[in-house]
Amino acid sequence: MALYAGQVAGGHRGASGKKPVVKFAVWLASSALMLVLASPSQAQTTVPAEATAQSVSFSIPAQPLADAIKAFIRTTGWQVGYPAALVGNLQSRPVSGRLAPQAALQAMLAGTGIAVRITGPQTVTLVDAKAASAAEGGDTTVLDTISVAGGNRGVSLGTSSLSDTGTTTISGGQIVARSAGNDANDILRNLPNVQYQNDIDDDAGVSDQDLINLRPREVSISGARVYENNFILEGMPINTVTGTADSDDDTDVEDSLTPADVNRVYGLHSQSIYVPTDFLESTTVIDSNASARYGNFQGGVVSYKMQEAAKDRWKGNASTDFSTSRWTGYHVGTENGLNPNGVVEPEYLKRRSSVSLSGPVTDNISILGQYSTQSAVTSKDKDYRYTEKRRVTEESKNDFYRGQVKADTDFGDFTLEGVYTHYDQIWENARWRNMQINQAARGLNSKLEHNYEFADFSLGGVTLSNVKLDSKLTYGQSSTINDVNGNVARAFTQSAVKSRAVYWNATSLSDWCRTDPTQTIATLCYDGANGDRELGQEQISWSQDVTGDIWQGSFRLGAEYTYTDAYRRRPEDVTYYTSYTTIAGITSFSEYTCNTADECNSEMFAKSKSIYKAFDIHAHLNQFDTYAELEQTWDWFNVRAGVRATYDDYMQNLNVAPRVVTNITPWEDFTISLGANRYHSAQSLAFAIRDGVPRPENFSRTATSTGVVSDFAAGRSTGYLLNSASDLKTPYTDELSLGISGIEPLFDGQWRLRFLDRRSKDQYASEKTGSNYVLTNDAHGAYQSVTAEYSKELDVTAVSGLDQLLLNASVTWSRREVSNTSYYEDSLEDEYIYYHGQSYTKSGFNVVTGNMDIPLRFQAGLSSSWFDDTLKLDVNANYNVGYTGAKYTDENIVIDGRSHEIYEDFDFDPLLTVDLSASYQIYKKGEAGLTLNVRVDNVFDETGNATASATRPWLVGRTVWVGAKATF
Repeated sequence: MALYAGQVAGGHRGASGKKPVVKFAVWLASSALMLVLASPSQAQTTVPAEATAQSVSFSIPAQPLADAIKAFIRTTGWQVGYPAALVGNLQSRPVSGRLAPQAALQAMLAGTGIAVRITGPQTVTLVDAKAASAAEGGDTTVLDTISVAGGNRGVSLGTSSLSDTGTTTISGGQIVARSAGNDANDILRNLPNVQYQNDIDDDAGVSDQDLINLRPREVSISGARVYENNFILEGMPINTVTGTADSDDDTDVEDSLTPADVNRVYGLHSQSIYVPTDFLESTTVIDSNASARYGNFQGGVVSYKMQEAAKDRWKGNASTDFSTSRWTGYHVGTENGLNPNGVVEPEYLKRRSSVSLSGPVTDNISILGQYSTQSAVTSKDKDYRYTEKRRVTEESKNDFYRGQVKADTDFGDFTLEGVYTHYDQIWENARWRNMQINQAARGLNSKLEHNYEFADFSLGGVTLSNVKLDSKLTYGQSSTINDVNGNVARAFTQSAVKSRAVYWNATSLSDWCRTDPTQTIATLCYDGANGDRELGQEQISWSQDVTGDIWQGSFRLGAEYTYTDAYRRRPEDVTYYTSYTTIAGITSFSEYTCNTADECNSEMFAKSKSIYKAFDIHAHLNQFDTYAELEQTWDWFNVRAGVRATYDDYMQNLNVAPRVVTNITPWEDFTISLGANRYHSAQSLAFAIRDGVPRPENFSRTATSTGVVSDFAAGRSTGYLLNSASDLKTPYTDELSLGISGIEPLFDGQWRLRFLDRRSKDQYASEKTGSNYVLTNDAHGAYQSVTAEYSKELDVTAVSGLDQLLLNASVTWSRREVSNTSYYEDSLEDEYIYYHGQSYTKSGFNVVTGNMDIPLRFQAGLSSSWFDDTLKLDVNANYNVGYTGAKYTDENIVIDGRSHEIYEDFDFDPLLTVDLSASYQIYKKGEAGLTLNVRVDNVFDETGNATASATRPWLVGRTVWVGAKATF
């Protein structure tokens, strides 16, 4: 491929008539507008086929050629074959920016005398350029045995930067093997420093809502809470900053005679976009040593990379699959193994499908459109007392839309992209006549991005090369909505019992409510619903990121401005009436007088009511971020030093987060790393929008002995006090890491051994002042882990029919400790735990013990391809070593007038789970094909250590998905 003077393959150079420094300044300013989108006429030059291949972002510094090729393989997933002695002691050229893979490889090999020979869509062979030229002239050259490296590694440890010791990238078969259903977050399961299991749960049985819950899995990374991670989709932040929990940790509504909490918003989640696995290319997880470019987290960073618009031809695919309760392993999970209430196994049906279409519309513009949908349906019985319908259907649906337009122009590369989540999950209270809540979520994220590469230039005598500017304008809005079918709720007395005999029935309720023979006092019937509520946010951000090569390495500078409007609202007042039939001294209900029309008739009157006032609370935040980072390498020593500074006008704190990683490479393929970093939280608005939420106004009234019902006495309301964070410090976490890594000499596999120590400080906590609670910075925490990881593509030349076999394995030991003060230990908490002589609220106990901590875990994965990629098998296994933890003893104790569940130390059993996925291509012709897929989660039907309650006794073991995918 010819390179013209003043150009680098795949890059964009400015016109030669301007001074480099002037060009840099002009482009830095003009890119802020991002209004120039070149027309097709600006790119009429014929482009070679290899240059139209899908571009990839490269950042590979100059280094020994063998190492550079490995970095190229990790970045692209390509296979590279070469004679064993060809690379020798050669050095590579640095490659950075968005380039077509072949162009990047050629730039890397420039000046080495090595040529690239294309052997397949993503396979190349490296050959001696002179020998190749002679062979083309008619001579025959016999090369040494070819060593093939690369392909889809499944799990890749680190990046081309030595400092990214806490980074793991998952792609290909391991995406499929690790993700249950259509949830991209499931890919994070079993990764080192990622926790998602809860062995101490004594109510782990599945409910109807658990079965149809299609929201992404919540995970804890490096000891942080599940809402303290930074999720990124195609460079767009998709985090919920308005809060993901209310007064306790329970996120599901449950069937109960007590109405669902009027103030709580159900269905909250830490992400604004629910990412499906259908279109994923890779998932990158950073659990430690994060670059200064990343902020707003105390846990980890998760970046999802999706398919890009195709530039070479039109292509597409469509898929569908389903799962059913008939293929599910159910087990009674109560402590004694009994099902005393005779609860039947819950039934469900889940379906999912997707379609993707992409291709070029002009020589320089390509587009992509994608749609994925998943649905689930279940049913359950209504309570005996309600006669109108005996069984109800509940369902959920998650729709995901994505569109992308990419333009490669003389002014740089432009990307316009948008993603949208439309989620609904219906719940109906089995113990109420007609209360329904749609736990809906809506999320939109969009970006306009501009990438530009500058010609090499000097600034103050310092030479800068491969300088690139990434400018990005993003807009997002999201909300969690509880769409409820009414805002007035009532509790009626249908019948009264005396001496175990019914002595009174309400005739006004007979058409929909009947006496429950199991009730020994009275049958209460509940009607109505408790009103809509909504929690949401709107964000606009503008960022610029400049990278390039300087001195012995690279630099990065960036700045970002974000405006957030967070809100919490209830559009209408909600009223809840409690009704009774008993009136002292009255023997006939016709003898009393209703002198008010407010819930009073000839049979009964409402003795009390609560009014929950409408509100619409907004909190606004302007946040400014800037960062700088420099990475340099001198022979055997490498260091990356950076700092990130953040200021917002709500908390008004200037937060400075230093980031430093040093690496020593005493010999080839062996590196020692030491890191020290600080990360700051970004959850302050969750507290701001709770300010001013009104407490209910409570009213009561009585009936006189002569049968006169009075008016309701005036009530009063109070506000929440656990809210203001504006005068507090910003919570942060300090991290120290030590690691060694390299390529083992026996099988040439990647390995990594790490120690991680984190200390969380100035965390939000609640403190009781009199009868109220206030927010403080008195909580703290600690997390330590030791992890060992290995990743290798095994040699399969001796196995007939086996094309590729990828192995990854890890072992993780971790420990988490958090103080017994938590923001969510508020005055609404009514469940308490007694453990080792101390009283805890239930949420506080979960925080202290680390409710997602499994001390020692092993993980292994295998991805294989057979018979020219016709058959693919992917396996992932996880083994939890047995340990001692805390568990409920089924006994209670009263302390200070409060009932406490007694917890004691318990020996948890080891647990092995295995997940399997397989695909078989039954038809292939050109680019068209049809593949059958099957996925089995929890192959051995294990249920773990968590137990179930009598009301929800069923634990889920094995699940099965089957489907098909067509490509064209």
